[in-house]
This record gives sequence, C-alpha cells and structure tokens, in this order.
Amino acid sequence: MSFFSLESFIAMILGALYGVLFGSLPGLTATLAISLFIPIAIFLDPAVAFSAIIGITATAIFAGDIGATAMRIPGTPASAAYTEEIHQIGKERSPAFALGISALSSALGSLVGIAILIGGSLGLAQVAKQFSSFEYFWLVLLGIVSGVFASPSMAKGLIAFGVGMLIATIGYDPALGTPRFNFGNPNLLGGISFIVALIAFFGVAEVLNNIYSYRKGPPPAPNPNQNRSVAQEFFGAAGRLVWRERRLLLRSSLLGTFIGFLPGAGSDLAAWISSNFTRLRRGSKEQVTLSGASSNNAAVAGTWIPALSLGIPGDTLTAIVLGMFLTMGITPGPDLFAKNLGFVVQLYMAFILASLLMMPLVGYLGAALISTLLRIPLRLLLGAVMGLCLVGTYAINRNPFDLYLLVVLGLLGLLMQRGGFPVGQLILGMVLGPLLEQYLMMSLIKTQWDLTAFFSRPVAVGLAVCNLLLIVGMLWLRRQRARPSNP
Repeated sequence: MSFFSLESFIAMILGALYGVLFGSLPGLTATLAISLFIPIAIFLDPAVAFSAIIGITATAIFAGDIGATAMRIPGTPASAAYTEEIHQIGKERSPAFALGISALSSALGSLVGIAILIGGSLGLAQVAKQFSSFEYFWLVLLGIVSGVFASPSMAKGLIAFGVGMLIATIGYDPALGTPRFNFGNPNLLGGISFIVALIAFFGVAEVLNNIYSYRKGPPPAPNPNQNRSVAQEFFGAAGRLVWRERRLLLRSSLLGTFIGFLPGAGSDLAAWISSNFTRLRRGSKEQVTLSGASSNNAAVAGTWIPALSLGIPGDTLTAIVLGMFLTMGITPGPDLFAKNLGFVVQLYMAFILASLLMMPLVGYLGAALISTLLRIPLRLLLGAVMGLCLVGTYAINRNPFDLYLLVVLGLLGLLMQRGGFPVGQLILGMVLGPLLEQYLMMSLIKTQWDLTAFFSRPVAVGLAVCNLLLIVGMLWLRRQRARPSNP
C-alpha cells in the first residue's frame, strides 16, 4: 500500500490527533504515545503504520507548546526551554498569536530538517560517528554556559541551575551505579521524575502564584487583542512575524538539525541551546519562542538521519521506530536506500505532508480551544489545572509518593518565582546536569582520569574554544552594560 492512499492519510490525521492528546497533557509524553501505539502498528500495513507514526511524532513534540501557552505547563522537556516566553505572549497578546508563532516556525523548522535529511543523510551520519564522549561533554557545557548567561541575573541563574542539578543527582549514580541522596527512601532510588518536576515547577507553582496574586489585588484587565479572531492572530499576525524573522528561523533550524542528528542529543538539547543563544542576543519573547520551536522540530527530523543511514537511534522515539522497522522486515542502514528506495522516498514525502498540514492544523485547533477556555472564570480554571496536575503526576508511575513530591517541588517553585530566580535555569540543570556528569565520568573512566584527553581531538578542542570565547565575551558584555553611561 502507498503512503498516499486514503487509508494512510486518515491514519496520519488520527495519529496527529492522538499525538496532540499525549503531547499537550501533563504527564503524557510522545514516547508513551508511540509505545502504546506499537502493539497496534505491527498488525497494520507498513505504509499505514508509518503514516500514523509520522503523524504522532510531528504533533506530539509540538503539542507541548499548547500546555505551555495555556497553563504554563510544558508537555515536553523541549517545550520547557521557552515556556516562560510563550506563556507571556499568550497572556499579553493572545494564545492564537503565541501558538501561531510556535506552529508555523515548527512546521518550517521541520521542513528544513527534512530537506537536510533528504540531501545529506549519509554524509551527516558519518560526521555524527566522529563525536565521542569528549565532544558531547563540551557540547552540553556550551548549552549550560549559554543558559546561565542568558539569565537576567547571572548569580540567580547559576544558583537556579545548581538547584536543578542537585535535584537531578538524587537516585543512582549514572557512572558507578551506587545510590545517593535518597535518604534511605526506596521511592527515591530511581530519582525524581523529570515530568513530575515539570508539572510542579511550572503547573503547581503557577497555580499557587495566581492564588497569591489574586489575594493581593484584583485580576488583570482583559486583553483587547483577545477579541481578534483566531485566524487573524494565528495566520495573519504570527505569519508576518515568522516571515520577518526568517533568517533567525533558518539559523535555529540548521542548529537544531545539527544537534538532532548527534545520537543521544535529541530535540531537548537543541531547543535549550537555540533559545539560550537567542536570549544572549537580547532577543524578544517572540524571537526566543520562534528559535526554540523551530530548532526543536528540526531536531526531530535530524534524529532520523542516523536512524535511517546507520541504524543508530538519535533518541528514544527513533529507537522505538527502529524496532518497528526490524519487526516489519526492513533493515535500516546504508542498504536501506539501495533495497527500499521507494519506501524511503514515500517516507520523506509523508514527513513533508505532516509538516505542511498537521502542525498548522493542530496549532489552529489548539489556539481556538485555548481562546474558548479563557472565558472560564479564573477560579474554576485554576481548579481544573490543579486537577490535571494531580492526575498527570499520578499517571506517570501510579505511585502516591509522587504526589508528595509534587507539593514539595511546587512550593519550591513558588518560592523561586517570588524570589526572582529563573525556573527555566532550574529545569536546565535537571536536563543538562545529568548529561554533563555522564559524559564527564565516561571520559574520565576510559582515560584513567587523564584531563588532557579532553583536548586530544580537533572537534573537542574547537568546542572547548567556543565555550571559552562565550564565557569571556559575555563577561565583557555584562561589564560594559554595568558601567554608568557618560553624561
């Protein structure tokens, strides 16, 4: 059966709607969506099954922005990179404008990633093979340095990052396998779930902050832009902004694709690095959102480069998809293009179709739904959000202990908000902190603690120099801004 049959197109639409459900609700992830679909997919025709999978992956990652816009709860770790900005745009302008920026830049970023996937799969996959733990260490450190300097207050950003990294150390040591900081509680041996932390720091903390603000004064006046039609904001105003920022979009998409095709890096790292670089340039909220969303979805296409070319998964999603390939008798790798070229071409076309149709359609429907929800009284809306937070947290592991963690972390998130500490940098510590530790320990163990090995490879040296230049440049820039202007 062809990818362009009616059955395949219906499967793509149903997969996209299914992906939106999992991507937008707290506690439900794109990986879970694909995992639950696999038992059904193995009984379907390959074209129908992969059409649905492409629909799921095209929308589940983007749909994390819907929860971030409406409730300040990112549905995916990648969406957490620019949750503050997209939520503020939704409050100050309109949810349709915020999701319009996200959906349109996601679709265009995905198309850039697909173009590179089509044109340079084999060549880029060979580049990815040159990356070892040394190069990954410097790349992750680059993301951390950019994130800390992107904070308005470097001291508070560094403290928030340290708190996030400290939280991430709870559980088993990734290198030595010994338990640490679990206080003798077996519930903490596996660490604190990242999704629980996302829901707590963004969702619960936001609800508590709204209650606190509501008691201190009257609710804010309604935004006049909310009265404009969803189509005007989504396609009109947001479309014009995306076109004006097309150069930024292209740069972010290329960066996202490059990070995406590195095995193990994924869209999370791409979104954080890209959005932080835009913050370093003092970009607006709209530019940060556009940068993060485009690189996020370009990285999704990038993860398929090593998967199709070498049979190496770029992230968890493509690892599941590779298992699906093998189950259906299709062997990924260089021979895939020689033996199943027609299938690969149709796979590429399905990616393009999903990017052009599914993301804008899903974004528009999400914007219309949020615009309707805003008419609900604030007290009812906060109660519904808190209910979703509790249900989503319990659904992850079905462990009541996670609910206690939710309360504790939510209160910590509220205190950080009230103290002016950036929650984004805390999440950055939870995302990149464990990766930094993992690649550091891997490198030290295999070189018997020889620190000079970090500078023994050309690409590693280049990334180390980039880190040094970024630190020196941002310290100089901050010093220049701190000087009083001459009269």
